[in-house]
Amino acid sequence: MKTLHVCNVNYEWELETRSFLGLKESFMVHPNFLQLQFLPFLYANDGDGVVVTHYPLSIPPHLNIHLFEDQIEGYDSIETWGWSKAIERWTKLPYRVPDHLREMASKAFAFTHSPHLPGAKLLHHKKEVDEWLLSGPYPKVIKTCFGCAGRGKWILHKKEDLPHVAYQEFDKGHLLIGEPWVKRDMDFSTQWIIGDEISYLGPTVMESNKWGNYTKTFIGKKIPFLAEHLEQAQIPLRRLSEMGFRGNVGIDAMIYEGKLHPIVEINTRKTMGWLALKLGKSIAYEEGETGLLPNNLFIGKKILFQKQLKLL
Repeated sequence: MKTLHVCNVNYEWELETRSFLGLKESFMVHPNFLQLQFLPFLYANDGDGVVVTHYPLSIPPHLNIHLFEDQIEGYDSIETWGWSKAIERWTKLPYRVPDHLREMASKAFAFTHSPHLPGAKLLHHKKEVDEWLLSGPYPKVIKTCFGCAGRGKWILHKKEDLPHVAYQEFDKGHLLIGEPWVKRDMDFSTQWIIGDEISYLGPTVMESNKWGNYTKTFIGKKIPFLAEHLEQAQIPLRRLSEMGFRGNVGIDAMIYEGKLHPIVEINTRKTMGWLALKLGKSIAYEEGETGLLPNNLFIGKKILFQKQLKLL
């Protein structure tokens, strides 16, 4: 069985924007999308195919590399980073995006299917935001429903710190989530696959920089409150399964002030935690020139990537 891989790390971007761009064009929206499309080079099986926007300078000899505009044949299945309507329109292989995907992928789903931080609230309109900003202590956090890797989140020290662009989420038909800012002791995640049954793959510990951007994933570390998190995770996992979701799920959690917040976010896709478990190694994605991924790509002009993926 030969698998064709498409690594659409632009998953949240496609859902947020309801994009109808072609695959190649949508990958070119951000340099991270272009660089991380090569992640299957690290985990695809011998003889598998990987579809990319442009050929990198170095191609793994054990894989078949294709461009999106090629006529691609000879594969039995397609594997993606996350479900994608753009990929569904593009591929001739069996691939059907689950119904209600935007609802399941939204941070509002995690919020309504898990315990909240004290004072946290789902915000439906500007008046609700303004009232929430006047209540309770600061700092506070407001985040969008489709941000990832630290994007779409604002840390507020006073109500005037919230930019006007946040209110534009309501014009898109999206909600906002307001939470108290807390000092985190540990961020961790668990990885799952939902098929006919719900399968647990394992836990990882995460690190982010001071802006909330992902930097590292560690495997093999002891995680306090893990059993309690695993129990709480069953509620949204069962609901996802009932709604027809099939595929990878990563559930983020945190420990703050010696307490567990069992579900911070639910990622209905592969994650860096999944990748670390797949490789059996701790990993980092940070600024640097050399690592496991191409450090540049020629797309009519030379793009230099600022980050690199490394084993720890």
